[in-house]
Amino acid sequence: MKFKAVNFDTQDKKSVRRFLRFPAKLYTKKQLTQDPATEKAILRGRHTLSHYFSVYPFLVYDEKRNVAGRCILTVYPGSACAYIGFFECIDNSAAARCIFRAAEAKAKKLGCTSLVGPVDASFWIGYRLKTNCFDKLPYTGEPYNLPYYEQFFLENGFGVSGEYVSNRYGKIPPSFLNRRNVRRLQHFTENGYSICSLEKETFDKSLREIYRLLISLYSDFQTFSHITEDEFCALYRSMRFAADYRMVKIAYQNGRAVGFFVTLPNYGNASSGRLTPLKLLHILKVKKAPEDYILLYLGTEPEHLGLGKALSECLLREICKKQAFSVGALIRKGKVTGSYFNQLIEEQYTYALYEKKL
Repeated sequence: MKFKAVNFDTQDKKSVRRFLRFPAKLYTKKQLTQDPATEKAILRGRHTLSHYFSVYPFLVYDEKRNVAGRCILTVYPGSACAYIGFFECIDNSAAARCIFRAAEAKAKKLGCTSLVGPVDASFWIGYRLKTNCFDKLPYTGEPYNLPYYEQFFLENGFGVSGEYVSNRYGKIPPSFLNRRNVRRLQHFTENGYSICSLEKETFDKSLREIYRLLISLYSDFQTFSHITEDEFCALYRSMRFAADYRMVKIAYQNGRAVGFFVTLPNYGNASSGRLTPLKLLHILKVKKAPEDYILLYLGTEPEHLGLGKALSECLLREICKKQAFSVGALIRKGKVTGSYFNQLIEEQYTYALYEKKL
């Protein structure tokens, strides 16, 4: 069967609808993590971050004019690296090859010398490819895709440029003790540090404190791009409703935030896409008594050596009280945080980022 890739006009409503509807044909309802509103905003150039980049969307059709694949090529002004993201495809190597060739040709025409993916337009929107444990349903914030996508990237000349892991931890026994982390927490407490939970009354202030730390500490991450404080707050404002406030910790020294640990209940894919009454009921039920917590973001200023372990000890105690499972999410392979509480790891999920020189 022959396939044809079309770089469509984002004002073409029919093509936009086809683009947005395609993922639902590939995934079950429990697997689907798509956020159509975000995709539509990006296609229309109306997303909070749209002014940073240009997008070139593609649809791949078979001979009967059925959609067989899609992607968005994203280009930042002055960057020699283009991103391929929002990638979805039927299980057909020829269809995948058609997508990649079209994206590569456009990237070359725009003067780019490399193609990185999957990156959904921005570090702040989504990146990385899941590469194992497809029998598990996606957790909140997890990049989720079909198992054969990895092979498509490799078949089309991409090499692995970054590897990541998520550690699934079992329930923590009340008798569990990590003496080193306990000593770390005691050290910082005795030296005037305070570790506080998020509070509704000061949520906006705390979010801006997390921004200040995260924008500096995560700047060396792959695909990272700078955004403003207001843009960050617009992207993460929903955390006000999604967070279990006791499970978000901020460390202070002399009243100044110097570290943070952001954890959310695992809502599965209920937090993705349009919020329906049933989804809302599910979210409220999970928030009341989470079975799993997702350990999303941990960061401390480098001069406060060991503070990350102290923050981790605080979270461990909270999770232990609740007798919940947890997932240390999307850790760059080789990072020290990947070894925290490694004796509690029950399973490890893997992810990758890929690059191709053009």
